Amino acid sequence: MDAPEGIPIILLPGMDGTGELLRALADQLSLYRPVQLIAYPPDRPLGYAQLVTYVRERVPNRPFAVLGESFSGPIAIEIAATDPRAVGLVLASSFARHPLPALFTVLTRLLDLRWLPKRIIAAALMGSTATPELTARLRRVLATLPHKVLQYRAREVLRVDKRNRLREVTCPVMCLQGRFDRLVSKRQVDEILTAQPRCHVHWFDSSHMLLATHPDAAVKAINQFCEHIDKRGSAIPGTEIHYL
Repeated sequence: MDAPEGIPIILLPGMDGTGELLRALADQLSLYRPVQLIAYPPDRPLGYAQLVTYVRERVPNRPFAVLGESFSGPIAIEIAATDPRAVGLVLASSFARHPLPALFTVLTRLLDLRWLPKRIIAAALMGSTATPELTARLRRVLATLPHKVLQYRAREVLRVDKRNRLREVTCPVMCLQGRFDRLVSKRQVDEILTAQPRCHVHWFDSSHMLLATHPDAAVKAINQFCEHIDKRGSAIPGTEIHYL
């Protein structure tokens, strides 16, 4: 089989940083275009600025689209705003500014997912779409993450504000969001639209981990977005809302 053509898409994972929960999405998407899934160092607590450098050093030396899931949205925004090779930006269950009140910053010092029952974590992240297979995979991923790395990433989230940077993005932007997301709300989508009125929004009947729970629909939306860039050099105009 010939290798797929079109602009490659760079996938940046959520707070786990492993990319393991995006494997199904990456495998399906790779049938349509080149895909690069970048995992973060699991043993080093790198901040957003360091992770931007880490990603920038690994993207291809050609035009690409970049997708940031959840935690990685601010990284994808920075790349899209400052790297001339970036020709498309996708924010999946993500934000430009942290989704929680500032008072939660203190609580991140106590954050340790090992304290929480795994069924509660799965319910918060996947809702009713949590399958035994996905739940088991999530448990395996969480078991490998050092406590200090998760804590550091959580503190980074609560300090970040990339709204001004998002205003500087000139490439097409798409937002993928779950209607039942308990971690990232419509307020974050509204902030993205305020900074980028041209952003194209897809709403899914899903919880936070929509890329893992709805890979077929997500692949369709992402590939259509990239196809418009392939063919026209721009994405679908306006802020059209699609429910999937």
